[in-house]
Amino acid sequence: MSIKHILVPLYGTQFDVSVLRTALQATVALEAKLVGLFVRPDPREALPYLGEGASGQLIEDIMTSAREGADLAYVEARKALSHEATELSLPMVDDMKILPSCAMTEKMGRADYVVEQASRLTDLVVFGQRNHTDEEIGGEELASALLMAGQPVLLAPLNASETFATNVTIGWDGSQEAAHAVAAAMPFLKQARHITILSIEQEGKSEQAQTDLTDYLATHGCIGEHRHIKASGRPIGEVLLDESATLKSDLLVMGGYSHSRLRELILGGVTRHIRGHTSIPVLMAH
Repeated sequence: MSIKHILVPLYGTQFDVSVLRTALQATVALEAKLVGLFVRPDPREALPYLGEGASGQLIEDIMTSAREGADLAYVEARKALSHEATELSLPMVDDMKILPSCAMTEKMGRADYVVEQASRLTDLVVFGQRNHTDEEIGGEELASALLMAGQPVLLAPLNASETFATNVTIGWDGSQEAAHAVAAAMPFLKQARHITILSIEQEGKSEQAQTDLTDYLATHGCIGEHRHIKASGRPIGEVLLDESATLKSDLLVMGGYSHSRLRELILGGVTRHIRGHTSIPVLMAH
């Protein structure tokens, strides 16, 4: 798999800069096309909630205010993309054949649905914190891209790493999701200087899965070093992040939602913990 088309939802907030810095690191490393996506809310969707007694003037005022707010947010999102691209000498051009480069697009509708549709024809979707109240990176838009569109996603931390994908940790449990994540991350793994296969010891798990991964990486010219650790009662997500920090990793590769999303919402889970606590870029696939 190659990664040449990178999609980044933007919101016109101060947090756009954080996600763009990580996304642009990936864009430069892979000589790809970064497309910033601004989703313009459809003000008509709010009309049914106003009730039958809403006057025509009230409706018009709400529609006008929504349009003006979206206009301002789009300008800020485009400004952030243009500035960060200029810092890396990347051109802002609509021509998809010019690589590496950046472009901006906007669509109207419900954010999670629009992102899901747009994600179907891209190679990687990058998400960061959207606002001050975000508890998990990406919100419903990330879940739509990962679970509904079936695309790999990259979680961007609030503070971008100085380096990117030079020292990679693979959170490996032999699952289908983890295997998909490794395959999706292969363009980064091929460029990495060091790869650590991190296995958290669990009862009943065979070491054959680690051997199989080593062989798979070797066919792609990648050498992975094994590291087996015990969770010792700690949440798996916490262990993955702590060990990645100890290894000074600048990318964590892992499967996303190995358990059902409903179970993670109710009981908590690895994916949910990572989305709420990571301080390094994380590539996930389902």
